[in-house]
Amino acid sequence: MSDPNLTHQDEDLPAAEYGEEERSDHHDFGNWPELLGVILTAIVCWLIFAFTG
Repeated sequence: MSDPNLTHQDEDLPAAEYGEEERSDHHDFGNWPELLGVILTAIVCWLIFAFTG
């Protein structure tokens, strides 16, 4: 029952197979998660320094 592809790391897969796997995930959020993370991190840092002096 075990799928041999589940034990392979992304670095072990050939480029064509890796691309096919990425397309099959159906999740393409673009850069928004990274940008949102940077913005939220900056807000948290500002809040820390604003209230602790």
